[in-house]
Amino acid sequence: MKVNKKIMNKKKILKIKKKKKRSKLLKTKQKAVKMSKKNSKKIQLTDLVVVTTNPGKVAKINEILGTSHKTSSLNIPEVQSLDLDEVITQKAKAAYQILKKPVLVTDVSLEIEGLNGLPGTFVKFFLETLGTEGTVDLLKGKSKKTKATDAIAIYDGKTLKIFKGSAEGKVAPKDRGKNGFGFDKVFISRGYTKTWAELDTKVKNKISHRAIALQKLKKYLKG
Repeated sequence: MKVNKKIMNKKKILKIKKKKKRSKLLKTKQKAVKMSKKNSKKIQLTDLVVVTTNPGKVAKINEILGTSHKTSSLNIPEVQSLDLDEVITQKAKAAYQILKKPVLVTDVSLEIEGLNGLPGTFVKFFLETLGTEGTVDLLKGKSKKTKATDAIAIYDGKTLKIFKGSAEGKVAPKDRGKNGFGFDKVFISRGYTKTWAELDTKVKNKISHRAIALQKLKKYLKG
């Protein structure tokens, strides 16, 4: 009887030890899952620092995302490339390296058929040098068909996400309208007769390249 009792006690002890071991393993697994979820946490809108010195871009971002960001004093040198993905990727990583915070950066490309796709990502330099009408003057006798693409990138040091929006149309021969900035005074979306600078803000915020890219970002952040 004593032997049986010892055996029973031993079995009971082993059972308790196994139960404790299973419990410990379960807790370890739950902790690992929790840490994994924490590390893979999606960037939040409130976490982002918008890095652009362009007040027009900041205003548009605030209008569509419902935020209150201000222009940044941080001027990021841009890689000289016609590849918009390369430009926006390098800009996002450079901004993060300086701030060490999740960043939002934006860049644009304007491809005019009559200029064989130029100015592309060099649109800022064309506008600063020639202006909108000066750029359009290069098109005499050539196709005015144009595509505007905006790229927005968010980066937290680990995950890079790029959101693009494109609008096709043509360029007007002369500046028209008082709203907007950049090439808004000469860009006419397909199906419209007014330039972006002539359109009501609500209309432009639905059809512009930047509006489309920002809506994609907004959907991603809410998802």
